[in-house]
Formats: sequence, C-alpha cells, structure tokens
Amino acid sequence: DCHGMYPIDIAVRHRLAWDDGTKQIAKAFASTQQTTELHVCTKHGVQWENGTKEVLERSDVDVVEREDVSTGLYPFMLAAVEGEYKCDFGSVYHLIKSSPNLVIKYEEKNNLK
Repeated sequence: DCHGMYPIDIAVRHRLAWDDGTKQIAKAFASTQQTTELHVCTKHGVQWENGTKEVLERSDVDVVEREDVSTGLYPFMLAAVEGEYKCDFGSVYHLIKSSPNLVIKYEEKNNLK
C-alpha cells in the first residue's frame, strides 16, 4: 500500500485469523519473496497461536535453523525483533525450545562468548 505495508502486515495488524486468510497470505508472500512461511510469520509478527505454531509443525526440521536471507537472523530472532515488525514472545520461546543450540551457534559464529 502507500505506507509500504504488505498484505501480511495488514492481516497481522487487524488480527485476521489464520484460517480466515492469513494462512493464504503468508503462503503467497513466502512464495513471492522466495523464503519460507516460517520466516514470513516470524518476521511479520504472526502470533504463535494464530499460525506460527501450525507452520512450524508442518515445516521441515531444518527450517528453524535457516537464517533469513535479508537479515541474517534465525526465526527466533525475527520473532523477537520489535519496531518495523511485531514482537511475539510465544514464538520466540517455542522456536528456541525447538532448537536451543541455535543460541550457542549464533554466539560462537559471532564471537559473543
């Protein structure tokens, strides 16, 4: 739109239910952006209980460990970012829980220890 928002941003802002259109928007947006639905959900603030959980459950195991191409962040990090995108602590918690070694891997990769 004229404010630089994507349909996924508008769906999240208006709290459109997952089965009422957000699911289709996330899938289409992931396809056009050549990324995964999980990255779209975490980057654009889809709440854990409103779709991110379902996307994670039906995704390949390694998708949680893939960095976002545009930011270099893992999905749990994207879910934690506040500002342009919306923060969802439920997603952060569950994504870290599903792959806790990512925190260590990121620290080692970036010499944060």
